[in-house]
Amino acid sequence: MKRWKYAAALLMTGLLMLSGCGQYPEQAADGTPWDPNWTMLGSVLGAEEPGNGFSLLDNYSVLTGEDIYYAAWAAGEPTDYTNEDGEDVQVYDAQIYLLAAGYADEAQAQQNQEEWIARQQETYTVTDSWSETRNGQEYTLLAYECSSETNPYHRGVSAFTVYGTYAVSAELACRESFTGQEREILLQFLDGCHYSS
Repeated sequence: MKRWKYAAALLMTGLLMLSGCGQYPEQAADGTPWDPNWTMLGSVLGAEEPGNGFSLLDNYSVLTGEDIYYAAWAAGEPTDYTNEDGEDVQVYDAQIYLLAAGYADEAQAQQNQEEWIARQQETYTVTDSWSETRNGQEYTLLAYECSSETNPYHRGVSAFTVYGTYAVSAELACRESFTGQEREILLQFLDGCHYSS
């Protein structure tokens, strides 16, 4: 019985130590009081719900032993789709993807961001590009159309930034039938992204 109580005490102490390590900052870098209800991507940033009919679909760390975090929100009803690999997947009217990847230093994060932008320019038909500051963070944005017949999405808009040693990408991809204004929705979403101080 004493051994069980000792083990329980050790477990509780470990849980308390872990919960202390995972506490949120008092406020975000933009000065906003930190809200524990935001969708967290590691300790890098917290994202408000995007609204506009989007609901959280996934939120996890990529289990590769690397410092990578990912979340996705979807709008509309899912439909079945067979991708180019022959896999059956579900696609939505629109999806927002948020990715944060950590690197050894800011220079590597910057290099990775540039590679992401170059890859998107090679993959899609970019119709517009611009820079914009949202909630104190500067982003490079690309509006694009999908020319591939194997992509279920018709168009989208992406935003890229570097925060400290993290490269961050936010993307809204939508099907042809989506009637929302993707640029405005993504910009509103970026206004709700809060980086840890």
